[in-house]
Amino acid sequence: MNRALWISATGMQSQQALTDTIANNMANVNTTGFKRSVVHFEDLIYQTEQAPGAETSGESRPVGIEKGSGVKTVAISKIFTQGTLKNSSSPLDLAIEGKGFFEVQLPDGSTAYTRAGKFSMDPNGQVVTTHGYVVQGFPSLNTNASLLEISADGTISQLIGGTSISAGQISLSRFPNVEGLSSIGQGLFLETSASGTPISSTPGSGSVGNIAQYFLEGSNVEIITEMVELIAAQRAYELQSKSIRTADEMLRMTNNMK
Repeated sequence: MNRALWISATGMQSQQALTDTIANNMANVNTTGFKRSVVHFEDLIYQTEQAPGAETSGESRPVGIEKGSGVKTVAISKIFTQGTLKNSSSPLDLAIEGKGFFEVQLPDGSTAYTRAGKFSMDPNGQVVTTHGYVVQGFPSLNTNASLLEISADGTISQLIGGTSISAGQISLSRFPNVEGLSSIGQGLFLETSASGTPISSTPGSGSVGNIAQYFLEGSNVEIITEMVELIAAQRAYELQSKSIRTADEMLRMTNNMK
């Protein structure tokens, strides 16, 4: 009976991890640039009492007897599908239609990457995130300009004294394996050995995608999908709990027979 208790316990732990992940997805359904997470499981080692094909009484058995040991969580990965673009009124609200990321400099000098293009301009003309982190690959802007236009290829134009002046072009980054990025919160990701080295290019080239000005990329969480998965996880958790109670009752009955 101890085996049943252990197996059910691993099942409850795994379903709890799934429930926590779904809850986090649902909590961020309105978070700009958020990417939903999915949980991956695998079965644990098997105890082989009879190997498939083993001979018993001179006969070969077509199937064996292999008892499982439960389940474990092996990975929680991000799904980087495109989120819905939402209209905005700010000229520095930018969405990426493609696989690229904006590059951000953190206070310690390290580099992070984000899909959340909710930017503003500081007094020095630098483009910064909502937390004040400088956006790299973004030219400094003239604070006296009366109009700012950013085209799909990232080309920036500013209207200064009635004259349109080019201010440069935005640079984006992409990764060989985006699922290998490390999430640190605030919509930021860090490069890892699993993600590979970032590849920089201008919008419209190198598969980084295009820039959409006056838009923000919404979360790619589908609330109906998350609700369905949450219900399934809760039911699975309840069944595992019942399995533990049943195994405990059977163990108690066995002990009373001694």
